[in-house]
Amino acid sequence: MLIDALVRIFGPNLPAFGLLVVGIAVEKYYVSRVTVFTNVLALNVSFLSLDQAPRLLVWYGDIGLLLGVYGMAAYLLDMKTWRLYNLPAFTMYASLPVAAVVLAAPSDWWIALLLAGVVNFVGGIVLESEGVAVAHWGPRHGEVSRFIRTKTMEFVDPYGVHQKVDVEIGFEP
Repeated sequence: MLIDALVRIFGPNLPAFGLLVVGIAVEKYYVSRVTVFTNVLALNVSFLSLDQAPRLLVWYGDIGLLLGVYGMAAYLLDMKTWRLYNLPAFTMYASLPVAAVVLAAPSDWWIALLLAGVVNFVGGIVLESEGVAVAHWGPRHGEVSRFIRTKTMEFVDPYGVHQKVDVEIGFEP
């Protein structure tokens, strides 16, 4: 069976990696509130394979779970998240930092978190300076945000003709 091969590759962390894959898929364009929730679920599921987890690692997972539940609630209620949520969510609970912690040895988890968090933070600053939105904290969808910034969109009319609309000018031929 295919699942047996996956268990041999990922071991007891297979459920955690499954949740991380979902988080990465949702994170295609930006780190979202749903991504943080799926990532902290993956993190906490990975703890199930440990005989004993360091206390600080458990606290990291517990804090993440609280942030993830808050982020998911904000998503479901179509609310914007507060700033004290956004920074730790982006630097400590995005897919890269969580994956690094899951892959690291329990005694070295904080080193993995520190390195991956710094990479995420610096990478985010660089991408944001280039005009790429790497985080979305609601309630607008990323495509809507891009539309608002560019004021243009493309669509196919009922006759199958591709149209480009500039909101300020009107239709372009």
